[in-house]
Amino acid sequence: MAMPVVTVKVSEALNRRLANEAERRRISKSAVLREAFTKHAGATKGTLAERGRHLIGSIDGPGDLSQKSKTLAGYGRSRPR
Repeated sequence: MAMPVVTVKVSEALNRRLANEAERRRISKSAVLREAFTKHAGATKGTLAERGRHLIGSIDGPGDLSQKSKTLAGYGRSRPR
């Protein structure tokens, strides 16, 4: 079964990197690209919470913004027109 052909334009620098990687691994440039596309496509699976789990707790601050209720008074309310 024949695979569809896709044409992609890349910079000279990226083409050199692609060629070097293919030569180093002794596979075709197409194989390198297929692998990269497949790997990237799988990287976005999961919920937003699952994908951002590594960020939870990465900054300091109150766990609950209601702790600063005086500075947030009126936040989220509609403004009168």
